[in-house]
Amino acid sequence: MKKYYAEKSALYLLLLLFIVLFLFPIYWAVTTSFKSVGQIMKVPPEFFPSKWVLQNYVEVFTEHQIGTYFLNSLIVAVVTTLCTCLAATFAGYGFSRFKFSGKAFWQYAIIVMRMVPGLVFIIPYYIIFQKLGILDTLFGLIIVYITASLPLAIWLFMGFFDELPAEMFEAAKIDGSSEFGIYWRIALPLIVPGIVVASILVFLAAYNEFSLSLVLVFTDQNKTLPLGISGMIQLQKDTPFGTLAAAGTIAFIPALILALTTQKYVQAGITAGAVKG
Repeated sequence: MKKYYAEKSALYLLLLLFIVLFLFPIYWAVTTSFKSVGQIMKVPPEFFPSKWVLQNYVEVFTEHQIGTYFLNSLIVAVVTTLCTCLAATFAGYGFSRFKFSGKAFWQYAIIVMRMVPGLVFIIPYYIIFQKLGILDTLFGLIIVYITASLPLAIWLFMGFFDELPAEMFEAAKIDGSSEFGIYWRIALPLIVPGIVVASILVFLAAYNEFSLSLVLVFTDQNKTLPLGISGMIQLQKDTPFGTLAAAGTIAFIPALILALTTQKYVQAGITAGAVKG
């Protein structure tokens, strides 16, 4: 019995340590965003602001166009998520349901594409987008992010559709349902948790991406949040830590909302497609 409690206590301590290590940087960034310069540079540091100020948030909106960057990131991430998941559900359903020549080859080809670093394609993207006139546009970024996200999304949806019992599809066929009807009215509703999980992964990947956008976008009106925040770091003078913390706190809001509103779907995503008897 003592060994059992000792092991359980050790497990709880490890979990507590993990939570502290994960949450402390977030806590520090949020509290720093409400500190004045004097409070931020104070030694020893203040772990809780003695005086709360909003100056950092005023500066980040009035001097750094954070609203434009935030809106650009949301537009790119939302459109990328919708287009990727729509295309990936069709592809995943097709790979799961149908047999055709070269199926295994194309399945592995898709995942191999995912393993290739995105920066390998940056020069071709730049040249092609320049020729097409979509360089330094949100539309160009969306195309890049969709192509980067599709391989993983397709593989995820293949797994979700594979979990659905074949007998269900056969019964729907006997009842006269078309293939699209089976996909739309039967298969998709059963994998809603899986759709949510895939959407979150695609959204966060597009929302946080930095390296590709650094090359493909260069004007302020088209910059996304990662680019805008990085541009706030000033090498020639003191870095505005409070303003950076405020921008980081604003950037964190969508992830927080997703975590709070989709938790039950994420938990159910592991068993997406399961059918209760």
